[in-house]
Amino acid sequence: MPRPILITAGATRNPIDSMRSITANSSGTTGVYLSQKIEDKGRRCTLLGSNLALLQPGCPTGHIEFTSTRDLLAKMKTWTLQHPTGVIIHAAAVGDFEVCGVNHGKIKSGSALTLELQPTPKIVNHIKIWSAQTRLVSFKAAAPNTPLHEVEQIALKQLQRTQSDLVFANVLGNIEENVLLLSEDGPQWFSKRQDGLEALIESVLLW
Repeated sequence: MPRPILITAGATRNPIDSMRSITANSSGTTGVYLSQKIEDKGRRCTLLGSNLALLQPGCPTGHIEFTSTRDLLAKMKTWTLQHPTGVIIHAAAVGDFEVCGVNHGKIKSGSALTLELQPTPKIVNHIKIWSAQTRLVSFKAAAPNTPLHEVEQIALKQLQRTQSDLVFANVLGNIEENVLLLSEDGPQWFSKRQDGLEALIESVLLW
């Protein structure tokens, strides 16, 4: 029986008050694309996406919306415990910081504001703890202008720390070229992002 598949897409929105939030620059295009292509090949998947990601054309009908980092963590944990032998493609851009003491009203505008931030839980580090049988694809974006040999080392550290089965890595500012797909078998470099995504899909379909 094929493993169930969960794909995360888009960016978390960690609240400042009832109207404002801290977010990342991610539309969720990659996660939505992967869900479309995997379903086109006959495998059902669940898309766990931000509100922006779920507005994209062709978004699969089987989807769930997430908001904050903690909301995404809770929903991923629930899915993983319900599907301990599943596949998770964790393509979402997860916010690393949240406000200490969120204002549940509306902060008055027009004056300077100082926010104290604290780290959020690192979701990708928890997945194999929830279920060691889960197959995990994680994504890593290196800082702009990072040399490719350093990208490989950054991806290797993530592979080892998170026990990912695959790491898809690229450099911010040049995400369409020179992407890396890293597994325990070694690195695969692709000159075009599209080729790397297709290789990722083929690997997942073998699981």
